[in-house]
Amino acid sequence: MRPPLLLTAFVLLAAATSSAQTFVFKGERWEINDPFKLDNSIPPKPVVDSKKGIINMVKGTVDRTSNQAGFEVVLTRKLSEVTEVIWPMPARLQEAQNNINRGEPAKALDNAEAVLKFFEPLKNVPGSWWVKASLIKLDALDRLENDAATNSFLATFEKEQAAKQPEVATQIQLARLMLRARKGEHDAVIREATELLAKVDSSELQARLHLTKGNSLLAAKKYEAAMNTYLRVPVFFGSETEMIPKALLGAARAFRGMDSPALRDQKLEAVSNRYLYDIIVSFPVSKEAEEAKKLLPPEERAKAEADQKKIAAGGPLPEGVMLAKPKLAAEEKVEANR
Repeated sequence: MRPPLLLTAFVLLAAATSSAQTFVFKGERWEINDPFKLDNSIPPKPVVDSKKGIINMVKGTVDRTSNQAGFEVVLTRKLSEVTEVIWPMPARLQEAQNNINRGEPAKALDNAEAVLKFFEPLKNVPGSWWVKASLIKLDALDRLENDAATNSFLATFEKEQAAKQPEVATQIQLARLMLRARKGEHDAVIREATELLAKVDSSELQARLHLTKGNSLLAAKKYEAAMNTYLRVPVFFGSETEMIPKALLGAARAFRGMDSPALRDQKLEAVSNRYLYDIIVSFPVSKEAEEAKKLLPPEERAKAEADQKKIAAGGPLPEGVMLAKPKLAAEEKVEANR
């Protein structure tokens, strides 16, 4: 899953101007020890600054040592009194997102759960990372195709206050669509995804919905429609970088499905191979790169891997690689098939 969701403009500004982890108690700001920042001991332990607040999850309090008139006094506030959280994206949550990108959903789930547990008492406080961690957990469960766990988590998540927020409600609908797609309800998924696309503005949700719709179109062997749907992601939602290799892989598969004796002159297999090459060169650590390697002929796979190593070593980009021209190939195909 991407950039933080559902944060107010004020919280975004505050996070940008201050790297310190801060709780606000009715106007009083306390810097808080970051439980996700670990030292170099074995096993590593959280780095503790005695001047910052220490969270006691059992008691639901924050304690801070203060020097008053030469005496050290321990001040205590309740977590329930926090009115705002100013906190850069936790390292473990960023790693959870990286795990998703690398095709490591089990590791993503572990990292997301740690953040969920920490922010659980603050889940409805502005600036909390609980919602984002919940969405990454949902993404990880979907990648694991653990439908029982996904349904259980969704049933709980839907009862939360956050689920009433439009973007979260749409993410939940999207998760439900993915579950239905795995059951083979592709016509319904295509129809409902199309309806949702007309209602959402978020580029992330637009990209995700296009991928979900494209996957069902591909499964239904509607290859040209699938190709057009997938390629809208790099053309119109190129900032959603996590989605790009998924869209390119889907498009490559759609081109192969379109290939037939009647269309030999269009050399669709070669077009498909170009997208697979771009995935390997441009997104080498993604799960999609591993899938692309399985689909490419051995000689072309070897060339893609060699070019990727050259780029990693600081060499020039090969001509036509997606990193150099991120939209051109996709734009041409979308325009040609409108």
